[in-house]
Amino acid sequence: MDGREQPLVTVIALSYNHAPYIKEALESVYNQTYSNIELIIVDDASTDASAAVIEEYIQGRSVQFFKNDINAGNCRSFNNAFALAKGAYIIDFALDDLMYSTRIEKQVALFQQSDKKTGVVFTNVDLIDINGKVLSPHYPAFHHKSHPSKIPEGNVFDAVLSQYYINPVGMMVRREVFEKLNGYDESLAYEDFDFWIRSSRIVEYRYIPEILSAKRNVPASLSSGFYTSHKEFMFDSTLQVCRKAWWLCRSDSEKQALVKRCRYEARQAYRYNYVELVEEYLNILKLYDPVYWLYKPFVQLSLWFRK
Repeated sequence: MDGREQPLVTVIALSYNHAPYIKEALESVYNQTYSNIELIIVDDASTDASAAVIEEYIQGRSVQFFKNDINAGNCRSFNNAFALAKGAYIIDFALDDLMYSTRIEKQVALFQQSDKKTGVVFTNVDLIDINGKVLSPHYPAFHHKSHPSKIPEGNVFDAVLSQYYINPVGMMVRREVFEKLNGYDESLAYEDFDFWIRSSRIVEYRYIPEILSAKRNVPASLSSGFYTSHKEFMFDSTLQVCRKAWWLCRSDSEKQALVKRCRYEARQAYRYNYVELVEEYLNILKLYDPVYWLYKPFVQLSLWFRK
């Protein structure tokens, strides 16, 4: 960095059954070129050896480590750790992922070059397998066909509402953002979509076009199992975020972004036979979507077959 005092960065490291990857993940934090780092680790009642691996690794190091007695989920575990965090900037870091050595230094540098309107700095990310082999970069090799070639910055509300595009592994957040939002919403099954929607309404996002972290694709992880485990809670959480977004939309373009998202989520809910949730999406769509009625025959037919 340029000689200015390094602001404190808090890395909140969350673990749930990450035992094979924890040592490498923690080493990636300690190997940062940036030195002023506070590390808070939470093990969310893992059923494998995660807690033991963490305890062995952190011996003799200045680390706050907490073990949940029961599985509390990412949102609550993060919020509990954030309540103790002192950093000016916050990283939510899963202990099956990796940071590359200059990540924190470069993100802090961009924050310091930006004004207070910038609340989130995010980067490109490698997607890796369980053995650490690089599969692809997150951008532009992206799993949504509608992903734009230009990465949105600044006011990204339209972009995050209409389609997912940010890999949360690459995010650093100004602490005031979490304070204004009261952390993650603990009533939800997952945090990222809700965080993007609410935070992008109050701050701007900046992008660093460099690969500075790695997201590990683990078959048993929350993200990889989005539509295969705990489906109902996941689908309901997405609906709740779309309802929040309805109240936050200010312009016609934002309303059309909500229409695009609700159409997509309604199709997903129908695909997985959550017909009642499709009806809830129709209640949102009928306010802004002139062709929402095209979905109704499929819903009515599905409900009729259930009788």
